[in-house]
Amino acid sequence: MRVAVVSDGRADYFIRLLEESLKLIHQPYHIEYVKDIPARRMWWMLGQGDINLFYGMQSKEKDNDKQLVPVRNALTNGLIGQRVLLIRRADAPAFAQVKSVDDLKRTRLIAGFGAGWGDTKLWKASGLPLYEHAAPWSTIYAMVAAGNRHVDYLPRGVIEVLDEARVHPELTVEPHLLLEYRADFAFYLSPSVAHYRPIIERALKEAEATGLKARLIDEAFGTDIKALTLDRRLRLRLPTPAD
Repeated sequence: MRVAVVSDGRADYFIRLLEESLKLIHQPYHIEYVKDIPARRMWWMLGQGDINLFYGMQSKEKDNDKQLVPVRNALTNGLIGQRVLLIRRADAPAFAQVKSVDDLKRTRLIAGFGAGWGDTKLWKASGLPLYEHAAPWSTIYAMVAAGNRHVDYLPRGVIEVLDEARVHPELTVEPHLLLEYRADFAFYLSPSVAHYRPIIERALKEAEATGLKARLIDEAFGTDIKALTLDRRLRLRLPTPAD
């Protein structure tokens, strides 16, 4: 298979889960990793069969797209749907006063997302202000830090936020809130290799049954998740809107 990845380390857990799961069921494989394709082109290439597998946020749109074959497994056990906020330090007192989703709405602080991200539906359904960023995603951190670019905070998954905070010390992790909703990553295959789906699904199911998946999650993200002290945070549940 030709598998798309990014070279900044964000794909490491997903690569390891795929490879270790296939080894677990004694499935021979050969994978060629194709690095750093722009996201829109990558999804197009996946539909065309130029690459064969990528991981992305699950959505009904992707699952119903005839050019994509979803592999039925939630790759992070829901962790990507647990969100803490990257914010400007000056805004910490405002977030500290939030006790509900309505309180967050009343702050009028604006969440930042990439254009077309599925998360935007949850913010819109809850009436929370948001900004969708069409330019390269990496520039949005500086926009938040600037304080005058119509975006105030970034809701980031508990498996990614501390890595991003290390790279962007101009921002800080908000210590009070945990926003929760139903979301996860999944592998998607090109139609040309749809026959691999039952093999990969069987491998991932075995990884769950044997504890391999839980161990890989803990090795990849456990230290950072503990550092976020999720049990001490106020949990705000965002309802998942019907598509």
